[in-house]
Amino acid sequence: MHCIAFHFILKQTKKLIIIMSYSSFIFLILFILPSIHATIPSGTIQRTTKQQILATVAPTSGQPSPFLSSPSGKYTAYLVRHETAPGAGGFGNDFCYIQVQETSSGQSLWESECAPASNENTCALVFDDNGLEVFDGSNPIWDTGAESADDNPLELLEMVDEGDMRIRDQIGELAWKASDDPRANQGCGEPGSPGLAPAMPPFAVPIGGGNNLPFGQQQQQQQPQLQQGQQNSGAAFNQESGGLNGQPLVDNTAFFSGSCKSVELKVIVVVMFSFLGLGFGF
Repeated sequence: MHCIAFHFILKQTKKLIIIMSYSSFIFLILFILPSIHATIPSGTIQRTTKQQILATVAPTSGQPSPFLSSPSGKYTAYLVRHETAPGAGGFGNDFCYIQVQETSSGQSLWESECAPASNENTCALVFDDNGLEVFDGSNPIWDTGAESADDNPLELLEMVDEGDMRIRDQIGELAWKASDDPRANQGCGEPGSPGLAPAMPPFAVPIGGGNNLPFGQQQQQQQPQLQQGQQNSGAAFNQESGGLNGQPLVDNTAFFSGSCKSVELKVIVVVMFSFLGLGFGF
């Protein structure tokens, strides 16, 4: 009797070990292997935090900050900051925006809207739930409005060799592309540009436009030209992590791209295969 019980327990133990091994194999396929990220394609940035800072430009910098280039290096995307030109009207604020330009010539291919920013705050470009978003300090001033059709998290920012910038969700579906909102050569901060008064007629000279400025004022230096790319092709440039005036961007937690539904489905599959193993006597 003891011998029969011992053999029964041994048989059941073997079954349990086989089922556990089988379940572990399924778990490995469904959970572990997908977490091993494939190589990110050239000209692509993967979002890893909820608010991922791609570039910043300080008030006194004046130099555009590159953050992405196409795989061939033909096109480069910058975060650009311009002061309001003398005599252009407005409130004397700066303008921060994204510009995609031909790397060799500096020719503007696409621009985001001229977004007014305080001349005391750092401008930042962030990859977040709104797609690309420009901040004036901690205040959002423009975003792409990118949205996944199935409400999947936005995960990839890419630049193709045609110069089009695109955002995709976690399953690779297109959520936004720059070519759907064409805009270039706005001249942000110049007379007549968006947000400022119309350009002056040829016979009108703004105060301060000549060489002899009143009250001993010094003539402002011309805005430096955009740097032409000497960067590697398909580069994702150094991504900033701080340096913003005012309150910092608060949500820098790790970005989890998997949805609860997908996790629940995987658990159900593991349990289902485990019961199948029991049913077939493994």
